[in-house]
Amino acid sequence: MNISAKKLLASMLVAASILSAAGCGSGSDSSGSTASSTGSSTASDTKPAIREVTAVRPIPDDLKFPEGDSLENNIWTRQYESDLGIKLKYKWMTPVAQYEQKLNISIASGDIPDIFQVNSVQLKQLVEDDQLADLTGIYEKNASEYTKNVLNQDGNALLSATFDGKLLAIPKMGSGLGQTNVLWVRTDWLKKLNLQEPKTMDDVIKIAQAFTENDPDGNNKKDTYGFGINKDLWGMFASLEGFFNGYGAYPNTWIEDGSGNLVNGNIMPEMKTALASLKDMFNKGYIDPEFGVKDSFKVSANVGEGKIGMLYGLFWNMGWLSDAKKANPDMTWKPFGIVGTKEGGALAQVPFPVSTYYVVNKKAVNPEAIIEMLNLQLEKCFGETAEPGKYNVDQAGNPIFEYPLIYSEPPMKNVDAQVKVSKALESKDTSALNAEEKGYYDQIQAYRGGDLSGWPTEMMYGPEGSLAVINGYATNKKVYDNRYFGPPTSTMTQKDATLSQIQLQTFTDIIMNGDINQFEKYVTDWKSLGGDAITAEVNKWNSERK
Repeated sequence: MNISAKKLLASMLVAASILSAAGCGSGSDSSGSTASSTGSSTASDTKPAIREVTAVRPIPDDLKFPEGDSLENNIWTRQYESDLGIKLKYKWMTPVAQYEQKLNISIASGDIPDIFQVNSVQLKQLVEDDQLADLTGIYEKNASEYTKNVLNQDGNALLSATFDGKLLAIPKMGSGLGQTNVLWVRTDWLKKLNLQEPKTMDDVIKIAQAFTENDPDGNNKKDTYGFGINKDLWGMFASLEGFFNGYGAYPNTWIEDGSGNLVNGNIMPEMKTALASLKDMFNKGYIDPEFGVKDSFKVSANVGEGKIGMLYGLFWNMGWLSDAKKANPDMTWKPFGIVGTKEGGALAQVPFPVSTYYVVNKKAVNPEAIIEMLNLQLEKCFGETAEPGKYNVDQAGNPIFEYPLIYSEPPMKNVDAQVKVSKALESKDTSALNAEEKGYYDQIQAYRGGDLSGWPTEMMYGPEGSLAVINGYATNKKVYDNRYFGPPTSTMTQKDATLSQIQLQTFTDIIMNGDINQFEKYVTDWKSLGGDAITAEVNKWNSERK
């Protein structure tokens, strides 16, 4: 989950904790079974022997603490020591923006701590340099059943951390399914203009036209745009993955070519079709002509001001419109599943959910500490003994979940919560809800009673919320998983940034009145500037893993 999404959900959890001491709650897997114990190291009443473990870490943005606490001394570090006998000693800490560079210097000098987090490029380098401990046996022996359940909810997560049969890292778990796009439409405008809900891409374009040309805000001015795009094209708010998926295109995704090989979705003919459609919409004025200089935050501000009525984005996007809803209570939005060129929907692309890993120095004396800390964090946040008011977000708004060195969350947590909350809203029986889910339930009930601050929660966790749409993708098998989940290949490490920049420049130029035939040149350039080499490396990985 990106930083902005985490901040949004943290603010929701503050409200939830005030309503019902919510936050992290008792966890369950997708079949409903609850967590087991955190492992033998936390189950004993005997005070454990102290083991010193060194670490480095990034400092999350805008971090706050209860009085007297810090990253070196907080409820999690104290729990590590009292329950696990782990005395955590940080060699250094640095802001998130500087962490990668500072860690690269430490890796190059060989001055690495016992435990630290890395990105996939750094993981590959450390593996090649033989600097990491083999965690295979340690994981099998020390991981709790609940930890194993969480780490196996995405079947490829552990595989991505496994090299030559050895588990050399622990993936920081998140949700790939939770990063799929939904189509957000301003339904009060639909109603005002007597428009039908979208079922095909043609409907999306017709709605964009009407929202642009037919004065949906009723101010007798042509000052609205039917469709929102952010300048980076992908991710966050007003992204384009879902639009491209509607034409059977899968940007920034490795797909199967029908003969057992993998190809990059960025160069497929369907991408050109989607770009041509966007170019036509731009030419007709349905898209803000200044989108090329507006990031997700600026676009969301335009949406909140009533200037844009439709966009693709992530399940939490309405959280950014909370103030706009309070200012204009009559504004209504609804999430829809990604539509295709024909009725029946389209496949939503699902990114690989892991980009961060936790690793252990090969020379570490106590490598088992990484698993013990993960057991504790998962249990206290999502397991049977979860204590949300202590370990997630306290009532003062302090983000306690940012403090632990090791952190993961169950990939299906949010979609499972939506199902349970919706059932409780229908039955009025909250006995099956954990603390976090009860918080969402209370926020929705408060919203339905007139408290507009609960509106984003209704938009996400309600019966017709965005997570219900995403759950429908999974239930109806309307997903397309990225087929490559290995470490960055050698050429990826060298060329990915260049290829991404060329893509952004070309696609933006095509949309903003450029020549659609630039796409062919883009494909040629992509292939010659590293794409062909990357494709060969990806297919070598694909053949070797079978």
